Amino acid sequence: MENRKTSTSLRIGISVSMIIMMLGLALFLNAFTTYAITNQMKVLSDLNMPVGQGITRAYVIQQMQQNSFEDTITYQKLASQKNYERSKIQFESYNNEWNYEVKKIKDLADTFPNYDLDDDTARDLGIMSTNLNEIESIHLQYTQKASQIFDAYDNGQTNDLTPIVTAVKAQQNQINLKTILLNDEVQKLTDSLNAGVEESKQKSFTLQMIIITSTGIMSLALGYFLNLINKDLVQEVIKKTRSLQKANRKLERMNVLKDDFINIASHELKSPLHPIYGFVELARNGDIGSEEAFAGISKQARQLEEVANRILDVSRIDNGILHLSYEKFNLSDLLIEITSSYQLNLDEKIKIETTLEKGIDIEADRIRIGQVIRNLLNNALKFTEKGNIKAIMQYNMQKNFVEVTISDCGHGIHPDILPNLFNKFITKGPNAESWNGNGLGLYLSREIINAHGGHIFAYNNKDAGATFKFTIPIMKHLNAKELHQKMMN
Repeated sequence: MENRKTSTSLRIGISVSMIIMMLGLALFLNAFTTYAITNQMKVLSDLNMPVGQGITRAYVIQQMQQNSFEDTITYQKLASQKNYERSKIQFESYNNEWNYEVKKIKDLADTFPNYDLDDDTARDLGIMSTNLNEIESIHLQYTQKASQIFDAYDNGQTNDLTPIVTAVKAQQNQINLKTILLNDEVQKLTDSLNAGVEESKQKSFTLQMIIITSTGIMSLALGYFLNLINKDLVQEVIKKTRSLQKANRKLERMNVLKDDFINIASHELKSPLHPIYGFVELARNGDIGSEEAFAGISKQARQLEEVANRILDVSRIDNGILHLSYEKFNLSDLLIEITSSYQLNLDEKIKIETTLEKGIDIEADRIRIGQVIRNLLNNALKFTEKGNIKAIMQYNMQKNFVEVTISDCGHGIHPDILPNLFNKFITKGPNAESWNGNGLGLYLSREIINAHGGHIFAYNNKDAGATFKFTIPIMKHLNAKELHQKMMN
């Protein structure tokens, strides 16, 4: 078997070496033309085309600015002050737009040298930049003379402006002509780049044919080695397939649990809302007093908050971000506080008995430990119709742990459920009967106790009911996981 593995590894090594050689040849033959095509295409897409579009926009803006100037002259002659002012504002607006567009073009043109360009393209680029600067200079003179005309109009000086107006129009024509010529130069540059791309593509095609031929020869050799290792790969595929099928079945079970949880969470979140609506409606109709309605709404709101908090806690645990706030507190006092509050609202048929050793202070998260105790009491009350529920606390100072026991006299835990009792979404009995709750309380309790370095478990009583116990360190340990393993053993 070992020799077979060695032989298979050797075959795979030879095959991989041939593949690497083939890839190296392909990269070597294709590197030059790929770089050239990529560079030229980037110039076309990133720079040249945007520059051509920018020049077109600048030309259109210049035409609109020219129309605004002519409108301004016309409205001034017609003594239409309102339209004159509006046209002048439009002229200034178009001037700002033109300057902005030209700045964008120049910024794009300045990035051309960053690319590896051939001599012809670089020469065309230099001509384009020179012409663009010349157009910008003429446009500046054009706007200055136009502003001189506007200032004269605003000051009431309308005589002897004809030469300046004529000069402005001449500059307009000059800008239009040079812009058209600049656009032609950009098109020439585009054609040059396209021709270079086509030439590079032709070279790339020739090299690709060489690569394909070489690949075909190597593929024949590779096929021989692949045929040798095919049987081993088939066995590996069968093994992996079985493993995937097993994982798939596990995912399907998890999906069922997820669906159950969504249904449960949806029901648990919606259930308190209906009584809240009921209390509001009864109070609105005067059937109950506002105090009674507020009390009922507050109770349902707390229930809704509890469900939401449990869902958030599960998310924190699953993401490994459950935070414990350690403090010193008396565990006996906490047990008495919780059991006393529960006893006030219990039916007369049910009684909670407490047997607590002399109270000691422990280092733990008081809120989280209280959450565990409430979860266990709620679980006991859920399955106890009448009788006593016992809460016992005892400790061992030498072994540094305290133990809390909650026992009920209900129906007990079905043996099929015990192994999964502290998992998520355990909300159905062995006969598919539904239990009240969202299937998260015991799971949260286990994770909280484990985070403290403790242990939690459950078993059925000999006479009736079930018992839940958890132990946690009295004093906080630096190595909580080690203590947890010790208690598990």
